[in-house]
Amino acid sequence: MVRSICITKIEEKMKIKLTELEELSKKALKKYGYTEQESEVILDMLMYAQLRGNNQGIVKLIGRGIPKHEKAKTPTIEKETPTTALINANLTMEAIAMDQAVEMVIKKAKLMGIAIVGTHNGAGSSGAIGYWSRKVADAGLIGITMSSYPIGSVPPHGSYEPLFCTNPIAWGIPTKDEPIVLDMASASIAYYGLVEAKTEGRKLLAKLGYDKNGNETNDPGEIMEGATKPFDHGFKGAGLAMMVQIIGGALVGADFLNGSDNDGNVIIAINPESLAGTDRFFNEVTKMIRATKGAKRLEGVNEIFVPGERGDKTRAEILKSGEIEVGDNLYSELRKVASQA
Repeated sequence: MVRSICITKIEEKMKIKLTELEELSKKALKKYGYTEQESEVILDMLMYAQLRGNNQGIVKLIGRGIPKHEKAKTPTIEKETPTTALINANLTMEAIAMDQAVEMVIKKAKLMGIAIVGTHNGAGSSGAIGYWSRKVADAGLIGITMSSYPIGSVPPHGSYEPLFCTNPIAWGIPTKDEPIVLDMASASIAYYGLVEAKTEGRKLLAKLGYDKNGNETNDPGEIMEGATKPFDHGFKGAGLAMMVQIIGGALVGADFLNGSDNDGNVIIAINPESLAGTDRFFNEVTKMIRATKGAKRLEGVNEIFVPGERGDKTRAEILKSGEIEVGDNLYSELRKVASQA
């Protein structure tokens, strides 16, 4: 969770050197107690989101941030078969355990055709989980990632009581070019999207949640104290939140609704060669991409994107310019944390 941040005016944004943002983030991670090697893994995960305009980026370093758990130990493998594994993160930062999980699931799937690796008992954050699915896709495999947390955010359909977390799911699809990556929360907005909006002192564009009394609201602070609507504001989104809580949580021994540090993650890898064959798979996916990009556009639409493409373009533009836009308040808060390192 993140401490309350009170902002009275809408935040302006500024451009800073990408290298400066990375350096401030490294100092913040050092302040939180991470080693240089651990910081590299965590920062790469956070910058993946930041460079794509995703709200799972450096906003996680402000407020209470993501300090290293005082009881953190090296992750250990609790169970393993040729196609599965279960990793106990031992209260280390989830990104550290997930980095290990991705490496294992890729090796197993390349050998066996399909594999699933889960982690539990992690602390901190697994970040924008499209990052992990993309790693699998970059290896030429289909990657599916699900994450759950024992903190209530999303209510079941017909209720305003928060039972399920924002529980994201991400697909990574290898192609002949850049992977297709669909990364979505089962909630209408991710928790750190609320933190980001509150930090910037702005209301949401729509009533994406409820206050603690069940009234619809677009105030991020009120939603953080109440509940977030499912992504579709209906029974399908609420059902998906429950399913991800089961597969990304109960299946790997993570907790439900008790506020513990026992989070859960699942990553599945599928080798296209074991089914239709890699060449045929790539050819069919290429057809779909071309058809999607060339589809008849509605009035006012200049371009149709496949999942992940817009983020890739944003990232390329930032890397080319060497500068990135961040909010004044976020920058100020990050500098405060970094100065304490």
